[in-house]
Amino acid sequence: MKRYKPPESNDSPDLTPMIDVVFLLIVFFMVVAQQMSEQYVELSAMAVASNSAVKENPPSRTIISIDDTLEGEKYYWGESEIDISQISWVVKKNPKWKVFLRVHPEVQHSVVQDVMKEIGNAGQADIIFATWQVAS
Repeated sequence: MKRYKPPESNDSPDLTPMIDVVFLLIVFFMVVAQQMSEQYVELSAMAVASNSAVKENPPSRTIISIDDTLEGEKYYWGESEIDISQISWVVKKNPKWKVFLRVHPEVQHSVVQDVMKEIGNAGQADIIFATWQVAS
């Protein structure tokens, strides 16, 4: 009786597709590395505080302050006391100036909202907002 003998074959795997994938990955990472090196900017060219120029004359601002006193909130334009209804007139007086709104930390937010509405009704949307520290 004859025994069954399987046909001889080459059982080693075909590495051609794997080599193709490896070469594609190498090309991909070379291209990405090239683009990444082009994205870096020299630190000396960046705008940092030490390189920025300070203007001799800062832009003019309308300074409005809200103070919390025993009588209630008081509104100031610069150093002169004004009424809340006069805020829009003050802002309209110099429409190109930014508004610097200084608020006492104890003032209710609803009061600040009312003042900001008056400033907005005057046509100004550029507001710099700050509070001050109360001395103990």
